[in-house]
Amino acid sequence: MTGYGFLSHEHGITRCELSGVIATRRHFSFPDRLLEIHDALEALLSRMHPAEVAVESAFVRKSATAALQIGHVRGVVIVAARKSGAQVFEYTAPEVKMAVVRNGSAQKEQVALMVRRLLPGLAKLKEDEADALAVALCHIHRGTLRALGISGARGTTAGHAKAAWAALAAKAARAARGRA
Repeated sequence: MTGYGFLSHEHGITRCELSGVIATRRHFSFPDRLLEIHDALEALLSRMHPAEVAVESAFVRKSATAALQIGHVRGVVIVAARKSGAQVFEYTAPEVKMAVVRNGSAQKEQVALMVRRLLPGLAKLKEDEADALAVALCHIHRGTLRALGISGARGTTAGHAKAAWAALAAKAARAARGRA
């Protein structure tokens, strides 16, 4: 599954505009599942028009096969984001956990709990969805630091891991609501 989350941040208030997971059909071949992810991402990006997409950086897995598959999904996510015109930012898992929980070695359950606290109104979240929203929250935090010129806030043009991605879409979400 690939998690996603579109957040808006205005006047110090962060809201979840849209979140969920992209689940592929297991009986499809891996290339066809990648195509499903691509098409779903392309539709989401077209709908939400984010200026920036935040992704979790690659990490090492125990299974080489799983790491390779994550790498393929990572490529699909990055290409879809760049084709949409969005700038891509990368954050490590400890950076995300530190930004959301204030503990770089926090457990997934702690991260999910804090995501729900920081984004009121969200009910039960799937694990990949909570991960994606955590990455987006980290990006908002880092964006504030970048805007203030504080070092340590960074962005790169590549990155993704665990098929979790998230986008900051404040301006685009407002524009999309205005067209609806």
